[in-house]
Amino acid sequence: MKENNYDIEEYLKDYTAASPDKEVRIINAAINAFSEKGFEATRTKEIAERAGIAEGTIFRYFPTKNAILERMVPLLISVMMPKISKPIDLILEEYDDAPVTEIFQAILTDRIQMVRDNGRFIKSVLPELIHRTQLMKQMQDSILPVIEQYVSKIVAHGKARGELSESLEPHTVMLQLIGFILTYTIDSGGKQKDDQAEIERFLYYVTEGWNKACKS
Repeated sequence: MKENNYDIEEYLKDYTAASPDKEVRIINAAINAFSEKGFEATRTKEIAERAGIAEGTIFRYFPTKNAILERMVPLLISVMMPKISKPIDLILEEYDDAPVTEIFQAILTDRIQMVRDNGRFIKSVLPELIHRTQLMKQMQDSILPVIEQYVSKIVAHGKARGELSESLEPHTVMLQLIGFILTYTIDSGGKQKDDQAEIERFLYYVTEGWNKACKS
C-alpha cells in the first residue's frame, strides 16, 4: 500500500511559482517513487505515470534520472534550511534560562517531528548520497555548519550553568544528536512510542557520558 504522497509545492512556494508545472510534477513524482522503491529500482516510465505525463516529457527537463536526483538535493536543502533555523530560534528564545537538558529535549522533539513530516523527501535523497560524494558534500556544507552553530550556543549555555564539562566539543554533541534523531525516527517507523520518555532516557545517558568522558 502506498503512503500518502509528499507534495513539494506545499513546501517550496518560491520555486514552484517560477518553475514549469510539469517540472514540479516530475520532482513530486520522483520523490514519492524513490522513497517507495529506491532510486535504482524506479524507472522513468513510473515517474512519468505518477506525474501524468509522457515519459519523453521528462527528458525535456531532465536528461537522465540522475539529473532529477541532482535537482532534488538543492531543493531538499531549501526545504530544510527554514525548518532548521526558525524553529530552533523560537525554542532558544522560549527556553532562554532553562537547564541544558530541557533545551535539548525541546529541540529533539521538534526535530523528530520535522523528520517525520518530511520523511518521504529525506528518504528519497539521503540513501543515494552515500554513493555520490559531490552531492553528499553539498548537503554537508550547507546544513551541518548551521546545525553546529546552534549546538555550540546550547553547549556554551550548559557550560556557563556548570551543567556541561568545559572540555566538551560541540561537534561531538552535534553528531550524536543527529544520529539519535535519524536512527530513532527509522526505528520507530509507524510504531507507537513514547517520544518524551525515549528522548529523556537518551539525554540522561548521553550527558552523563559527555561529562564523564571529559573528566577522565
